[in-house]
Amino acid sequence: MTEIFFREYLKLMAKRESFATAIVVQHGTPISGKAGDKAIIRNDGQLYGWIGGGCTNGIVIEEGMAAMSSGESKLIVIDPEEQKAEIAGVKHFNMNCHSGGSLSVYIEPVFPRPLIVVMGNSPVAKSLLRFSSELGYQTIWAVDSLLKDKKFAVDKVMEGFDLKDINLSSPCFIIICTQGESDMEALEAALETSVDYLAFVGSRRKTNFLKNELSEIGISQEKLEKVVNPAGMDLNARTPAEIALSILAEIVKIHRNEKPSINEFHPEQKLDFIDPICGMKVNTDDTKHFIKYKEKDYYFCCKGCKTKFEKNPEHYLITSRI
Repeated sequence: MTEIFFREYLKLMAKRESFATAIVVQHGTPISGKAGDKAIIRNDGQLYGWIGGGCTNGIVIEEGMAAMSSGESKLIVIDPEEQKAEIAGVKHFNMNCHSGGSLSVYIEPVFPRPLIVVMGNSPVAKSLLRFSSELGYQTIWAVDSLLKDKKFAVDKVMEGFDLKDINLSSPCFIIICTQGESDMEALEAALETSVDYLAFVGSRRKTNFLKNELSEIGISQEKLEKVVNPAGMDLNARTPAEIALSILAEIVKIHRNEKPSINEFHPEQKLDFIDPICGMKVNTDDTKHFIKYKEKDYYFCCKGCKTKFEKNPEHYLITSRI
């Protein structure tokens, strides 16, 4: 059973699929589950592994699904004793099997690592990949032609810029660092995706030229407006490594969804928020797309992002905390 658990764990991590783990941490006889037994609950409710049989499976699956929704780990106790008061951090369930017994299970949600897709073989691209690896992010390097040797860790190197077969679910960030080599092809392919952040490393003049060219072949203005340029936070960066650092600083801020405090701004300044769908900065004075959810205000760059959030707000609130 342990082999099934780890095989499924690695497979789901590679596929960038959210799931929950359940590990038995205590048991009381008679019961089939034993301390150390493990299972995985997929986001479709399927259970892989073993945590004690039919009397406990339904509870563990339900609590695993709830953990994926809340983003929080939990300890559950299943036993025949009726508990009228909950212990802090522990959720109690009655054991309904005639055999009795007790079981304590630790449940933890697991979410995909942030994915950085770097397009191009420029010095900025290489610095981005090095820094991203240091941060523990998953990395994909998309280049015109496959490189025979790479001197740093990359999870995947792919030839060309077609990302249709890649799971780009949030959190995912694309940075185009082609710097004159296949700029148009890379940008066009990137605009076919829907990710948290899409940046083009290059001058405003070149970026605007490429946008105009893409607009003429049918790329919508709404998509083109999502391209971040200049890429990265304003750190007065000059070297390729400094530019890469400024880009990753912006990505970290978007990923952690840090919203500026009102006290950090002078009254005459406008307040920016991060769109929880696409990661763009949204000025509260300039947008009409906003909603209040659970006593908090959320602002969006366009109607499309607002509609997407309204359909499943908890999903985007969870992924923004990953």
